[in-house]
Amino acid sequence: MIGRKTKGITRLKKLSAYQVLEILFPVAFHYGMMLLAAMLTGNFLDAASQTTLAALLALPFLWMLYKKEPKPEKKYSRRSLWLLPFVGMAGNTLFSLILNAVHLTEHFSNASQEALFQSNLLLQIIGIGLFVPFVEELVFRGLVYGKMRRLFSFRVAAAVSAALFALYHGNIVQLVYAFPMGLLLAWSYERWGSLSAPVLLHIGANLLGILETVIRRFSIR
Repeated sequence: MIGRKTKGITRLKKLSAYQVLEILFPVAFHYGMMLLAAMLTGNFLDAASQTTLAALLALPFLWMLYKKEPKPEKKYSRRSLWLLPFVGMAGNTLFSLILNAVHLTEHFSNASQEALFQSNLLLQIIGIGLFVPFVEELVFRGLVYGKMRRLFSFRVAAAVSAALFALYHGNIVQLVYAFPMGLLLAWSYERWGSLSAPVLLHIGANLLGILETVIRRFSIR
């Protein structure tokens, strides 16, 4: 086991500058679209609208990149994909319970993520619940994980893609939540061999987050 880890780390260190740039480029491009959307609409669109707009701007180019990538071998039947939104909901619940158990939100701000759930409910469902998960999975599993997986073992590829996914969310609270969620998403892509798997899992997690926010609002009232 130790030998495998050492070998994986050694190979990771041998990545060329071009390979590193190739892996990071989709993340940087999507982030650039986030900044562009914020600069153009910061005075009149909320966080959820800006995030959805950035995903729309990034999608055509990211999809073109993904279509050129070799696709993983399909391993499980498409009929079993219906399970994955519920796996995403279970993951959301488990990782949120862990955050609450360690009282992380009492010490670190999660305002940037909470701002996404302040928008119009329909926009939250369509944008944050459905469309944004698709684009994020295109970036972090379809492109980043896919490129890493052709060079490394599942463990290394999953860990690196999950780490980038966590860092991308921009704060300590989301880092602790998003890293294990990223591992779960990478596992689903590896097991099903289809981008639909992590997309559906991610959708389940996000829709549950929206539902929990709505329930909290009504309970406060």
